[in-house]
Amino acid sequence: MAKWMKRLALVFALASAALIGLVVFGGFRLKDPHGNVAFGWDADARRFQIMEKPALAVEGPHVFLHDSGYEVLATQQDAHVWRLVRTRLPASPLPTLTVQVGNAAKTRFPVPLRPASPARSAVHADNPSRLLMLSDIEGEFDKFTSLLRAQGVIDDALHWRYGDSHVALVGDFVDRGDDMTAVLWLIYRLQVEADAAGGRVHYVLGNHEHLAMSGRKKYWPSGLVAFAQALGDDGDERLFSAQSVLGTWLAEQPVVARVGDHLFVHGGISQDVLALDLDIDQINALAQPHLHDEPEGLHGDADILLGRSGLTWYRGMALPDDANHRREADPAAHLQRALARYGAKRIAIGHTLVPDIRLEQQGRLLRLDVHHADQTSQAALYEDGVLWRVDAEGGRARLQ
Repeated sequence: MAKWMKRLALVFALASAALIGLVVFGGFRLKDPHGNVAFGWDADARRFQIMEKPALAVEGPHVFLHDSGYEVLATQQDAHVWRLVRTRLPASPLPTLTVQVGNAAKTRFPVPLRPASPARSAVHADNPSRLLMLSDIEGEFDKFTSLLRAQGVIDDALHWRYGDSHVALVGDFVDRGDDMTAVLWLIYRLQVEADAAGGRVHYVLGNHEHLAMSGRKKYWPSGLVAFAQALGDDGDERLFSAQSVLGTWLAEQPVVARVGDHLFVHGGISQDVLALDLDIDQINALAQPHLHDEPEGLHGDADILLGRSGLTWYRGMALPDDANHRREADPAAHLQRALARYGAKRIAIGHTLVPDIRLEQQGRLLRLDVHHADQTSQAALYEDGVLWRVDAEGGRARLQ
């Protein structure tokens, strides 16, 4: 009995040491369903967090429709204490917001509000002069902007300078990173600026956009969790709801799109999706009304498109040799059927990590999901029929 007790104590000690190492050196935080930190490590304060509610920090603005105008909520720092500030603005003229970023540079940039957009096709038949493709930024504002600057997409003031070229953002630009709200507002602004220049920003939603829109805050940064808690019991449901400007705008974005030779979907396309025999615009028209619903509560065709095996979640294309993920008996033939159905030469996906952006499946599958937070950010560039891997340091390597 004594030996077993000693072994049990040793196992417990090793497991505890491993957990502490993971928390301190790996940045792991255990959160409850409300986004509170049950156990974690605060690297800035160099201390453990145990059963701790997050504190307000730089966050916002979040804008909600209110009577005949807007209610704008953001944090403001007074004497080193952050507090929530509410402002009412008229609907006309449309106001311009100031977005504050919680980065070291304390970046600020203006964003003019605009009316909700009419339905727009997610199919652009021709290849643009340049097509930059990236995914899974996950709230890393500085990584995002450094990559866009290096590729000539934006200038130092964060304005569009990519002319008639296109950018495809293939999901999961939210959650985890501290500045996800600022990332969303930048995309919101760049879409309008790109259109005015004859270019376009295609924002194809991922599973984390869907989770945020349904009020799921498990992966939100601590500042956003604290902000939601300051709004009251329904704060998490309000922030990206149909009553918010960002939530309304997100619900206008597609879950699948095609630009010339490339088909974009965050997770992948299962045989169940293909069996619906819907075109791209039909898929988006069916999916968009359900983007504020929790994935687990979906039924019928909406579940096929947005559920755990839907377009934003499915990993079978990324992991065709893994029987736990794929649903198709012949993944290669299924990939070819999907390409033929939607008139593309290649499918570009995020969602499933790779060390570097790469081509797979005889060049028919482009894997975009790299861990931007821990490495030099990467994108894929399609120019004159040639595909390149490019990065935030100006690097370029041909993909074959």
